[in-house]
Amino acid sequence: MKSFFASTDKENAQQAGYLFLITNLLGFVTTGLMGMEAPPGELLVSFLWGLSLAGIFLTIKPLLGDNVPENWREGTTFLAAAIFAGNCLTLGSDGNEFGPFFFFICLNMVALYAVSEGVIGNIWRYNLLVGGLMGVIFAGAGTFFGYEPPEALMPLQLVLWITFILGLGVGPLLAWRDR
Repeated sequence: MKSFFASTDKENAQQAGYLFLITNLLGFVTTGLMGMEAPPGELLVSFLWGLSLAGIFLTIKPLLGDNVPENWREGTTFLAAAIFAGNCLTLGSDGNEFGPFFFFICLNMVALYAVSEGVIGNIWRYNLLVGGLMGVIFAGAGTFFGYEPPEALMPLQLVLWITFILGLGVGPLLAWRDR
């Protein structure tokens, strides 16, 4: 049990990456394919999603190493704490209270794209960039201007979601595997 809680950065990153992929897959199957409004275990899956995303960001600094300045160590810790706290605070809410946090996450995805050259594979970096930019636009429009995208833009939101998962879930996971 000690090894689970005192694992290496690589093991933590891999656990967080796999958990992120699993929670997103569960969310897609239950709410996307099955069309469930409030599937059983939704709060648990949402909690685990926030935990996994925070874990991914906690392990970004060790992954990138010298590619980023030292202040990223504190920055990624703050980002992980903000993501996890924001996610926990919005569990069970009906509105779009997570919008500002999602905007913040997507803005940091663009920053991660900029500093991860040579560490994360380019295809995953481009997913970070596309997902991050689309997230900044959609989340920013909703958060700061109250804009709700029309139903016709739902396919673009699916692209955002897929690039979000690939960029943040698969990219760092594969980069850690290669280390």
